[in-house]
Amino acid sequence: MILRLLSILIACALATPAVAKDRRPNVIVILADDLGVADLSAYGYRSAVPTPNIDKLAARGVRFTRGYATAAVCSPSRAALLSGRYQQRHGFEFLIPEAHNKGGDAPGLAPEQRLLPEALKKAGYRTAAIGKWHLGDTPDRLPTARGFDRFFGFLPGEIAYADAKTPGLVSQPVPYVGGRSFSRRLPYLEVGRWRAGSPAKETVKNEDRYLTQELTREAVDFIRSSRGKPYFLYLAHLAPHSPFQAPQAYVDRFAHEKDPTKRVYAALIASLDDAVGELMAAVEASGEADNTIVVFSADNGAATYLGVSNCADIAGGKLSHYEGGVRVPYLVSWPRRWPKGQVDGRNVSLLDVYPTVLAAAGLKPDGPLDGHDLTPFMAADARDRTVHETLFWRTGHEFAALSGDWKMISNTRAGAFPWLFDLRRDPTETVNLMFAERDRVKDLKARYDAWAKQLRPPAWPTKETLQVMHCGRISHNDQ
Repeated sequence: MILRLLSILIACALATPAVAKDRRPNVIVILADDLGVADLSAYGYRSAVPTPNIDKLAARGVRFTRGYATAAVCSPSRAALLSGRYQQRHGFEFLIPEAHNKGGDAPGLAPEQRLLPEALKKAGYRTAAIGKWHLGDTPDRLPTARGFDRFFGFLPGEIAYADAKTPGLVSQPVPYVGGRSFSRRLPYLEVGRWRAGSPAKETVKNEDRYLTQELTREAVDFIRSSRGKPYFLYLAHLAPHSPFQAPQAYVDRFAHEKDPTKRVYAALIASLDDAVGELMAAVEASGEADNTIVVFSADNGAATYLGVSNCADIAGGKLSHYEGGVRVPYLVSWPRRWPKGQVDGRNVSLLDVYPTVLAAAGLKPDGPLDGHDLTPFMAADARDRTVHETLFWRTGHEFAALSGDWKMISNTRAGAFPWLFDLRRDPTETVNLMFAERDRVKDLKARYDAWAKQLRPPAWPTKETLQVMHCGRISHNDQ
């Protein structure tokens, strides 16, 4: 009897290992692509897709209502997240030109720019990047050359979710806007596997498997294989970025939606939500959920110009510096140290992920960072402290500055007038207070000018200037 009881106790210990109190936390960053705050039920917008698993993640930690990306497009935003610095400081101002994704002397994250996975790997973390990279494809810019032990995913900005001929896959053509398509109907571009120390890619034959599910399976396998050693997982989903493809079972959940494009878009978000649920189940099963930091966010807002997502309750979308373009879902959970179920309305940035994780791991940065460690701000006596005095954006001629509730959007072209919004009273950015608040405009412009003087010129030129329409509002953005 005693031997039987002992064997049961040993089995339980192996199934759910205890985590030492001084054990460095595991870190998971889940990054969605082109996902707006109005798309998630966690943020309470009337048009939201039900996302129960992401809602549970929000209840497990802190939901920031003013979390910001540093760009309104994907690759510059990702560069800031992983470097902890405004991307313009190292010349990453514009999207990587598509022509360079095939190889050669490609632009991307500068090799001398230190990244979060490099610091964590040096400290003994297992590191993995899964999903979309879009930060360079030359050997010195691959994820496995930038601190990740392994990478499973794709290098360009988008691929198809599965071969269009896959049974049960619904493919909805992407709308044409202004006489051009913002996303081609892509052939399935192969997913690959890379390992540190070798630039060679192992092609993965998974054309008939749905991408969101495949990335999640790989992420779950990484978590299961990391038992006993702290890990950093960067899971960069493509969903709900175009092309609009989803399994029929997900599309059928939204049969009430008459617009076929919105129906598939909702299915993309639902599949992403299920993926979050599957990943969190693996974290719980590992026995280390209490000491695992989970960040859920997006690289920029929703592509409202494609007729998907809501831009009536939040202005603009991807490619614009309005709130819909740069304000993103931002959920952070660390049960051991952070409060649960808290809603925080302070201005925070994806720049804060790097210093927060570094400090949680007991590490110090080896250079200046633009973000802040958010953990001290979570204390009950620190919830009124300002995190960022000012946040900035710049893409070519377009720029913006945000301080507290006051946001200025402007343009360096001659004759351009600034827009000034009070986000507390005017969350949809419809009333320009430029003439009523001249001193505030002057102050924000001075702050922006001082910041801009610290930046490098773009490391590669803009490809084009796009004009897009968001719910009747035109915005211009250099690419």
